[in-house]
Amino acid sequence: MAKKILEDIRFNKNRREIFFTEKVTFSGRAKIEEIKENKKPILSPNYEIENNKNEKEEEIKKESNFNKYFQEKSVERQRLSNTPQIKKKKRIISKYTFIFFLFSLILGFIYWGGNIFQKTDIIINAKHQIIDFDNKTFIASKNPTLNEIDFEIMIVSDKKSKNIILTESKELSEKASGSIILFNEFSMNSQKISSGTFIADDSGKTYKIDKTVTIPGYKIDSTKKIIPGQIEVDISAFLVGEIYNSSSANFHITSFKGTNKYNKIYGKLKNPLTGGISGLVYALDEKDKLKLDNVAQSSFKDDLLKKVKALVPPGYILYLDATSFSYKIEDNIFSQNPETEVSMEGFLSVVLLKEKSLIDKIIKIYLPTVKGDELKEISIPDLNKLVFNFNDKNQLIDKEVESISFSFIGKAEAIWTPNIEIIKNKLLGVHKDNVTQIFKSDPGIDSAIVNIFPPWKKYITTDISKINISLN
Repeated sequence: MAKKILEDIRFNKNRREIFFTEKVTFSGRAKIEEIKENKKPILSPNYEIENNKNEKEEEIKKESNFNKYFQEKSVERQRLSNTPQIKKKKRIISKYTFIFFLFSLILGFIYWGGNIFQKTDIIINAKHQIIDFDNKTFIASKNPTLNEIDFEIMIVSDKKSKNIILTESKELSEKASGSIILFNEFSMNSQKISSGTFIADDSGKTYKIDKTVTIPGYKIDSTKKIIPGQIEVDISAFLVGEIYNSSSANFHITSFKGTNKYNKIYGKLKNPLTGGISGLVYALDEKDKLKLDNVAQSSFKDDLLKKVKALVPPGYILYLDATSFSYKIEDNIFSQNPETEVSMEGFLSVVLLKEKSLIDKIIKIYLPTVKGDELKEISIPDLNKLVFNFNDKNQLIDKEVESISFSFIGKAEAIWTPNIEIIKNKLLGVHKDNVTQIFKSDPGIDSAIVNIFPPWKKYITTDISKINISLN
């Protein structure tokens, strides 16, 4: 309303200027003409009186209008105060309160989400140390009281045939020979069989017993079953020639024929009867033996080595140089044709070192400061890459060996593997500033990187499932 009053005052001012112009009076016609020509008003002597009078009237009129205006406003206010008004609904919360509440809700959600998804990722760099083996002597022993390296002997064998062309020929006259086992079911007393006694196979071919033997008497077990006495003996053919090369299963002493002893004292073939030959034949010479040796030392030995590797029990290490290979062929190989088949029987004996026992001994020699639970953390995965050497170049490998002296050449890396579960339990709920002390307490940890999510968390989670540890 203040704006309208000011506009009224401005309007009245304009009206006053117009009023003053219209009230000016002039005397004389010449003056009027002069005014028209000069276009300027000529004020009369009565102008000031007239002007003052008009100003007073105008002020009185203004005051009257002003009083009238405020009287009308007063009436209007009185009317409005007595008239029922529609009340506006008040806001429940203010805009600023709502913004503050929304901001607090967002912060609470972020904090709550941080607790739900809190986790700790840890990368541990384990301790590593290179061990340089310098031909130090190690002892492997089967005697547990010596506290040396445990070992086992494994022996595998196989047979192989090789076709070969013989070059040496000569006139021969040889008898077939082999071995049998004599059984005694005739008496509980021993039975003596003299050298030269004739014995025949199922086909009637006759052989002689090469030496005098005594067959033990039979025994009777708890079920009253007879357990015959037995002894092994060599026999040879009565005549020369290939016809006596035989694989017959049963033999009988010809002098017992027609008596009770014939079926009670008998023989069973142990090894085939071979070597019988007569006339011009081809024999195995030194060149042929060298060919067979090359075959045995290469393919035959490799085949046996593959067989051994498949049989090595868990927890043992096989070194290629900790082996001994041997083979044998028939003493006398003769053939009427240059091309013949030669049978070989190979044997591979190996030393198997127990890995845990070997690692403990290496740590004791090369890492003497390591003790207690730290021993359990160390592994040496590259042990099988070391070069094994027997200290005794003529070392025999058989089941009777009780100890072996050897050395290594090469390098291997000792790697610590800290117990992750123990570390996790130590870290539960720990302040991030105290994590370093926990890592330093484990000698197997070289360094570590810890990432806590969300980043504003100062403590590691108390949920062990949300702690992830990886080892490098």
